[in-house]
Amino acid sequence: MVQCALPIEARSVAARLRRCRRGSLGLFQAWEGLIGRVPVLVVVSGMGTSEAAIAASEVIRMFEPYGLIDFGAAGALSETWAIGKCALISCAAAYQSPRLFPQPNPSAPRPAVAEAWSDDDWLKVGQEVLRLPLVKVGCADAPVTNLHLARYLATAYGFDWVDCESHSVLNVAGGQGVRAVGLRVVSDHCGPNAPQQFEENARRALRNAAKLLDNYVRALHQAGLLEPRPT
Repeated sequence: MVQCALPIEARSVAARLRRCRRGSLGLFQAWEGLIGRVPVLVVVSGMGTSEAAIAASEVIRMFEPYGLIDFGAAGALSETWAIGKCALISCAAAYQSPRLFPQPNPSAPRPAVAEAWSDDDWLKVGQEVLRLPLVKVGCADAPVTNLHLARYLATAYGFDWVDCESHSVLNVAGGQGVRAVGLRVVSDHCGPNAPQQFEENARRALRNAAKLLDNYVRALHQAGLLEPRPT
């Protein structure tokens, strides 16, 4: 299963599916089809932490998938990450956005956060076969359009990117014993220009990321990791 927050993200994946059919799962838009010989369900949760958690819970309950990929766009906290760069999420952390941003202190202890982790075996395939880097992502319900907040999140928490949904998806999947991984692409750099950058770059970045997702699913299948876990 592939879960996306936005229709633009899901449509980029659906365009890669063979025998693709569009439908719905209650309130959620959905597509189904094949990547290679692998049946794939693509679901749009809606943007936000709660929406992502509800969608993941419902789809896991209804379909009992062998695995779940959290796919979509992300904002990079540093311009050292180029727009269009793809990475796997090793860890996603839910943070509370502070009202005031203290002066960043790299030597200070990092604030406590709730963390969720991608499946180690799936990460290994992405690294070894597709040479994908790993990133740590911070998750909250609001995009980061303040440069001071972006610097604070990078320094105080050690985040590379931010999005809204990855922690919820990985947390729900982990709690249900379902393999999961986040695969995201940089659509913008966090700051006041982020919304405009998203509009300008998201479609192309997501289209290229969906090609990578296609290869990733095939690699996972070849590695025997799209099957029930051994008991």
